[in-house]
Amino acid sequence: RLLKLVRIVRASRVFRRIEVRMSVTYQRLALVKFFVMLMLITHWMSCLWGLSLIFEEDGEIPHWVDSFTSMEENVEDKTKDTPWKLYIACFYFTSYTITSVGYGDIGPLNIYERIVCTLMIFVSGISWALVLAQVTGIVGHMDASEQDFRKVMDELNFFMEDRKLPAPMRHRLRSFFLANKTVRRRESQEWVVERMSPSLKGEVFWEMNRAWMVRINFLRDIMDQAKAHTCSRLRDFLTAVAQMFSLEVHAQMEVFGSKRTIYILQRGIVARNSRVFLRGAVWGLDGFLFSRASASLVEPVKSLALSYVEVLVFGLGNFLEIHEQHGRMCPEVSATLRKHCLWLALQRAIWAEAKRRQVGNEGETSPLGKPKRKRRPPSLTANLH
Repeated sequence: RLLKLVRIVRASRVFRRIEVRMSVTYQRLALVKFFVMLMLITHWMSCLWGLSLIFEEDGEIPHWVDSFTSMEENVEDKTKDTPWKLYIACFYFTSYTITSVGYGDIGPLNIYERIVCTLMIFVSGISWALVLAQVTGIVGHMDASEQDFRKVMDELNFFMEDRKLPAPMRHRLRSFFLANKTVRRRESQEWVVERMSPSLKGEVFWEMNRAWMVRINFLRDIMDQAKAHTCSRLRDFLTAVAQMFSLEVHAQMEVFGSKRTIYILQRGIVARNSRVFLRGAVWGLDGFLFSRASASLVEPVKSLALSYVEVLVFGLGNFLEIHEQHGRMCPEVSATLRKHCLWLALQRAIWAEAKRRQVGNEGETSPLGKPKRKRRPPSLTANLH
């Protein structure tokens, strides 16, 4: 017996391992548990109802199973002589007794069966009430985020009605809140991340933002170096960078943008510098050109949301702080960052030079048709400085 108790302790460890690998929510697991409990109670009461036939074996006293005699006149295997038919009949009677359906086709026909049936009614009533209450509470809270969203939408409708907002504004507000539904649900889950240890939190953010970090060229090169050298120092640096990303949402026709900030378009359409950006687009890398000499190479930061927009925001100020913390341990980061800054400055200088020469060619002829004096365009090296 003591060895059996030890097995029970080991069984708890097995359940813990199953719980770790289980992806089913506890609410659904509780529903399954109550359903199994209901089936188990029904089985026990079915066995008790079947035992009521042997309490009094006098052939002159009627039993509940005798009600099947008229229905089974032409049937060879009678219910009272066949175990599996008898069990099904007992289970049938017990199930509709527990659920309070009560068809009435089967009932007690002697004093012993009435006593057993009375006991079954009390047990089934209490069991059904408890199971029904628990299941109702679980089902009512299974989708709490959806209920919170509907409550917010109702409050929004009351707000717009009380303030007498115009119809176009109401349509715009409703469309924004409907599109922002997923973001709000994720924000309500942030407390789960706050309960994690610092190491686990970094790994979670790394898995969440790794697919978007690849969009940034210099981070992609650092990630390739970390894979090639299996360097934990670079992995720690990238994990710290992944935690610096934050999410911003903007309504349609809203202007946004800040200096020294990298944007990654997660959802929506954005117009910027006479160009249209779709999902996965990256801009704001000009923030690395923060010297005065290269200020003319930086593109405007303002962007226009052509639809509901979700963007990942990465501040270069935070990045420089992380770079200072890991700079000594990760010299590869400084070399990669310098290479990309030089390449970016070269690109911007070539574009600026081409634009100036295009403007100069257009202004060579005066309005009277007389050729203007050609001006020597500024040197390319001046832009690089």
